[in-house]
Order: sequence, then structure tokens, then C-alpha cells
Amino acid sequence: MSAVHIAPSHPVLAAEALAAIYAHARREHPNECCGIVFGPKGQPVAARAVACVNIQNDLHAEDPATHTRDARTAYNLGSGDLFKLQQSLRGDEPAKIVYHSHVDVERPDGAYFSDTDQAAAQMEGEPTYPVEYVVVDLRRDGARGAAQFAWDAGERRYVEVRRYPAP
Repeated sequence: MSAVHIAPSHPVLAAEALAAIYAHARREHPNECCGIVFGPKGQPVAARAVACVNIQNDLHAEDPATHTRDARTAYNLGSGDLFKLQQSLRGDEPAKIVYHSHVDVERPDGAYFSDTDQAAAQMEGEPTYPVEYVVVDLRRDGARGAAQFAWDAGERRYVEVRRYPAP
């Protein structure tokens, strides 16, 4: 008898978490926002969105040769936020999703997982954290929607698994 592999459920953003993410993205415009969404262990819901500080401007100011982009086109979670993410994975409300926004991009759909996003989410070709990612398409007039991305072991990259409508 062969073993049956059942893929785990992808976490789904609760309406309140999605609204909080969209509000955070609007507040940070013209910079990218970033944050973490937590949810109950063992359940496919991501219910509590926590806004993080995008430290990309600080990194760019300290070392523009290494960190060539500023917060208008990049995000970076600080060490304190990364510690909270890691610590949550052992608790009852683990991190389920890391989110960020793409701001005023020149393509029709800004809710995509870029090559830079792919590289930042991996270490040695594997996911850095057991989370999925949400990218918000943010324009001057507001959010146009968001997309969720999950690791595909066969493709060895993050692929789109869900779309969220604009607010």
C-alpha cells in the first residue's frame, strides 16, 4: 500500500487581518510596509496582523553599497521582529504569513513575488521560515489587492496560491 501525501492547508487571512494589512500599507506609502500575521496553531487561519518597522532605509543609510535600495523599493524586518517570528513558531499562535507591499510599480499587477523576494525568503535553496508570503499591490490611490505565495517543493520556489480583493 502506498502512502498518500496530503498537502497542508494554506493559511487564509481573516478579514480583520487583511483590513489591517491594507491600512498599514496605506500609512507607509510611498514606502513598502512589512509585517507578520499570526494564527492559532493547527488551524489554517491567519488572524492577527502585526505591523513591523521596515528597517530598509536605515540599512541603506548605513551601507548604500551593500543595501542599494531604500524602503520605497525594498523591505527588511528588524532583528526584534525576526526574533518574535522565530519564537512564535514554538507557541500556540505561530507566525503564518509575512507580508509586504509593492509600491507604485510599473507593471499592471504589483502583487507578485519578485526574484528579490524569492531570494530573501530562502536560505541555501530552502525556505528560511515555515511561513507563506502576502504581497500587496499599493498605488497612490490605495491598495489594488494582494496575492499569497507558498513554497512549492517541486518547483523549488514560491508560487501564487491565493488572491485577495482590493478593500
